[in-house]
Amino acid sequence: MGYVIQSGRYETGTEEQQLGFRQLLGEDALYSFDLYFHWYNIIHELGHCFAGQSSIYQDSNIDQEMFVNEFAIGYYTYVGETQRLNELKALIQGIIDRMPSPVPAGETFLDFYKKIWNTDALMQVMIYGYFQFRSVLEAFKKQRSFEDIATELGVKIRPSDIHKCNAELSSANAGKYLDTALENMKEFGFDIPRVRLELMDDPGIQCARWEEDK
Repeated sequence: MGYVIQSGRYETGTEEQQLGFRQLLGEDALYSFDLYFHWYNIIHELGHCFAGQSSIYQDSNIDQEMFVNEFAIGYYTYVGETQRLNELKALIQGIIDRMPSPVPAGETFLDFYKKIWNTDALMQVMIYGYFQFRSVLEAFKKQRSFEDIATELGVKIRPSDIHKCNAELSSANAGKYLDTALENMKEFGFDIPRVRLELMDDPGIQCARWEEDK
């Protein structure tokens, strides 16, 4: 038993899907898509795998979402990926600046989303999209240490050499970023679940899920 991370590709999306992502991400949509989904979100989804293995936040999807964003930001901070993190932060901030906030005046971001979680209101594309991007910014603001995050997962990080992945950002190299993260985390002392990456044609598919052994 293990996990599969499914990650759709921009280049195989329909014209309508690609247009939507260009409107969201800007004209350099392919690069921005790969930065967000095939560099950052791969580790976000890996965070879901570790959270599932450790059985934390199983009763609160919204708290787990916040946690796995902290996990991904914390990991990339710990391994020294400052430049790309700065790129990611600027990208997300630009998206948020262009999106109308659905959060009513006088209500906090988390209180609003906890109120509508598991309702039809959350299923509106712009409302759910705003949550996903804003929660990344919230993780940047929190600046939680990876040592603290690992402790919550039951791991005391061991000192070790850090492996780097210098592959070009692309869907084809997403697996290399995942494998490098798993290699690092194994040396840090994490109990590594079985995880495989499945690239999908639909760019809208971005998730991690449990799968039985075949």
